[in-house]
Amino acid sequence: MGDTLQSLILAKNPTLIFGTGEFLLASLSLTPTPTFVPLVLLITILRIHGLRIACRSTRVLELMCSWVAVTAGASLAHYSSATNALSSSSQAFAAVAFMSAITYVLAILSIYIDIRFNRRFKTVWAQVTFLPVVWATTWAIVSHLSPVGRLLNWSPVSSSHPFGWLLPYTGPMGIDWAVGACAALSSEVAAAWLMGTDNDEQPVHLSTSSGQAQSNRRSRSFLTLGTLLVALALPSLHVSLPARTDTIFDTSPLGVACALPPVRKGQRSTLDDFIAETRKLTSQAKVVLWPESAVVFNSQGEREAAFEELRKDIQKSLIGVAFEEFVPEDPSNPSRSGVRRNGLALVHEGQKKGEEVIQYYKRNLVPFTESFSAIPSTEPPAIYNFELGPPKWATRPEWSSTPNHTRAVTITSSICLDFAFSSAFSSLDSRPALILAPARTWDSTVSLAMWEQAKSRANEIGSMVLWCDGGATGVSGVGGGGFSEIMQLGSGSWTRTISFQFPFDQRRTVYALVGDFGVLVLLVAIMGGSSVAWYLPALSGSLSGSRSVLQAVPLLRRLLPGRQRDQENLIDVAVPGERQSLLH
Repeated sequence: MGDTLQSLILAKNPTLIFGTGEFLLASLSLTPTPTFVPLVLLITILRIHGLRIACRSTRVLELMCSWVAVTAGASLAHYSSATNALSSSSQAFAAVAFMSAITYVLAILSIYIDIRFNRRFKTVWAQVTFLPVVWATTWAIVSHLSPVGRLLNWSPVSSSHPFGWLLPYTGPMGIDWAVGACAALSSEVAAAWLMGTDNDEQPVHLSTSSGQAQSNRRSRSFLTLGTLLVALALPSLHVSLPARTDTIFDTSPLGVACALPPVRKGQRSTLDDFIAETRKLTSQAKVVLWPESAVVFNSQGEREAAFEELRKDIQKSLIGVAFEEFVPEDPSNPSRSGVRRNGLALVHEGQKKGEEVIQYYKRNLVPFTESFSAIPSTEPPAIYNFELGPPKWATRPEWSSTPNHTRAVTITSSICLDFAFSSAFSSLDSRPALILAPARTWDSTVSLAMWEQAKSRANEIGSMVLWCDGGATGVSGVGGGGFSEIMQLGSGSWTRTISFQFPFDQRRTVYALVGDFGVLVLLVAIMGGSSVAWYLPALSGSLSGSRSVLQAVPLLRRLLPGRQRDQENLIDVAVPGERQSLLH
């Protein structure tokens, strides 16, 4: 009788099969925009691999093989974006391989902590939910310490999973918890299949009542976790629509635009190009945004002169001018000579020369490409109140009863890489209606990754983001508030009418209030809530009644209590300690 598939995986060619699977799944899931299902499958196979080699004398060698496979797959997935960032392709590959190797170590550390310590918890529910908590905590810590924030995290983009509605409540930690929970559940199901035998059709009663109770609790915990994940996915079936733009009674319509002048071959758009393009857009948009580093100013006087020229004909619109300027020389600090910084100024016609609002300076610089030639800011974003007048089809008294007949639109801003950090807007005391987001990326995959990060930050604080990417293949659009719309790829200006709730609710979201630490407390509380899993009527009352249905499926039957598996020894018995079951 030939070898079973289980024996081929666990005994005959385990290193080759696990390594190949990890390489393929890494190349599919660890792209600049990771997707949910391949990522869960990758974590699942890594956890099963870890369970298998935990007691083997060859675990270091097999772990190194896994490290090489995942690093190679992740490097391949990031190769295109890396080569476009650096002049040398070999340097680019080396840089992305190094970063991929580091992220693998962090991921495998989470899995090792789960394998090493989860059996120390007294309740089965805590053992089952330990991996999700460790997984979410690890990537939260990494995102605060990494120079690129969440860009290299093993976290899925919001459009690839049904848990995006959690962002205003749990932030990205809730999404990472769902990834870890799905991986924990799927790895247990896969382990049950791998450790199954041809003889498991014959029911064998447990020899002790304590063993049966343990199996009973474990099955109940897994069914509870699966039910919880399904319940958390259900709200995604409800489609969130953007606010209407054809009424002014409970919404405030606002035209927004991204100024992207046509690019001449071999040349870059000038200040005059942006001013001319802006004047074309102000008839349709009250907020116009320029892309990151749209213009370069050599001095403060040059900057103020440019703003004065821009103010001449912008029809009461607010212009977000993203600029690059040289830092004024400081005799006490010669090292700052010739250093640049990226900023964003808000300009409107009511200002006088020198009254421009410098809204924001970039706080996080792109490693290598910016970190040596620019300086980061330490000032957090602020909120600017833009007085919005009525649309052309509404009268001033209908629009507002205030003396100036305007409605306040709260606006904040951030620049490109700053959106990769979930704490980007943690300093704000109220919810902004709109986030201005100038960017300039070097590759379409990087632009899509940053676009996903910007949408996540907007959804986390209950706001909307105007993303304007000046890269040659950059994407631009509006996200949050029911929007997830890419308006443009590359150069070419565009406008879009959006709308806000009126009166606007400036209260912060739950996640904006509690932050990552508050979410961590919640996740730990869920892990400790074994009594909830034990007393759930839907599970405890129907478990025995549904046994006959579940027993019809062999894979699920192995997770049911009341059965003892005479597990086939699929691992070489010659090595001490290798008969350990993959199931805890």
